[in-house]
Amino acid sequence: MRVFVLLLCLLSIQGGRLFAGKRKCFPEILRVDSLVREEKCVVVKGVVCDAQGEAIVGVNIIEKGTMNGVTTDRRGKFSLEVDLHGTLIVSFVGYRTRIIPVEGRTDFVITLEHDYILLDDVIVTALGLQKKESALSYAAIQVDKDELIRVKNPNMIVALMGKVAGMQVNRSFSGMGGAVKVVMRGNRSVAGNNQPLYVIDGVPMLNESSEQPYTAIGGTADAGNRDAGDGISNLNPEDIESISILKGAPAAALYGTQAANGVILITTKKGLAGKQEVAFTSSVAFDKAMMLPKLQNHYGMSDEIESWGERENITTGNPIPSFFRTGVTAIHSLSFMTGNERVQTYFSYANTMGKGILGKHELSKHNINFRETATFYEGRLKIDGNVNLLSQHVKNRPVPGGFYMNPLVGLYRFPRGMDITEYKEHFEVWSEERHLNVQN
Repeated sequence: MRVFVLLLCLLSIQGGRLFAGKRKCFPEILRVDSLVREEKCVVVKGVVCDAQGEAIVGVNIIEKGTMNGVTTDRRGKFSLEVDLHGTLIVSFVGYRTRIIPVEGRTDFVITLEHDYILLDDVIVTALGLQKKESALSYAAIQVDKDELIRVKNPNMIVALMGKVAGMQVNRSFSGMGGAVKVVMRGNRSVAGNNQPLYVIDGVPMLNESSEQPYTAIGGTADAGNRDAGDGISNLNPEDIESISILKGAPAAALYGTQAANGVILITTKKGLAGKQEVAFTSSVAFDKAMMLPKLQNHYGMSDEIESWGERENITTGNPIPSFFRTGVTAIHSLSFMTGNERVQTYFSYANTMGKGILGKHELSKHNINFRETATFYEGRLKIDGNVNLLSQHVKNRPVPGGFYMNPLVGLYRFPRGMDITEYKEHFEVWSEERHLNVQN
């Protein structure tokens, strides 16, 4: 019994020494780790201000190569624990970024300088000359090619709508293949043409639209004119490099009196030296009637031509929505570009197929463009040739105005309560007296 008690006491003493030794070792380890950490890290403080000495709020101070960082407070001050040999990256919007090594320092006074970027665009002016936009004494605006192909349209001038101040672009109501009227800074003539002069690669063109020769009645008798489109609408927007708008008279003086309404300069693409590129683009657009009028359901047919006769309760549906359809326009373009220092070549083909919201209204257009540029005698002589072939066919162009030839007038005045579907194929009947088909 005494031996057991003695052994238990010895184990207690040895255990006490063992645990006491371990307790003594833990502070030693923690103290060494703390010393190592203190030797490798340092707390830096400072203030960030501009060139005038004003404090800058919200400046980003980040230790390079890490995610360790802070932002300055309302007084421009900051405090950050970084590596003893680390580097600070100080950045703020509108100011130049500074990279500052710590090198054991703890206090910093950092001054940031404004980052000014001077933008001076080059714009194509009259006769193909390139000038700095800031040096021009007249109003001139350049539209980038991306704006023309963002949402494609059979008439590329429609893409300029709302992009140039002081220029109005009005579309025709004849749908696909219709003309576009452009007016800069208001009308200058009451009876004459107010459209600007178009200059394509230095060649002036008047974009006048005329009435189709086979229009039956013409503009008389309130019949309305059938829109025959315009020349500019036949261009392929994928072939356009840039468009410059010269709005004032001084800008268009070199083109004479034809440019009194302003000038639209169109520069097409050409091959580039040392660059080979094949591009294919495809776009599909859908058209639909946005708003349709509401029809009355209380008065029936009168005189067999209108719908304001005897009062009755009409239960038949609305024939107008079935008259329109969803229009589809698909534009596909393929281009090739290549060249060296002496010869550059550009070729493109575009196909446009479309169906309007009115039945039987269809458009088909093909564009082929070939441009060759060559340089001789070490750049002293330059020859640039461009061939643009196009074929456009439009069937059943709607008449935008008038009474007799406008299909919407007859549609809205169609007697309520009658079925309009039978007139889809039998809209004409044979007249024995006149020996020709007349309107049913």
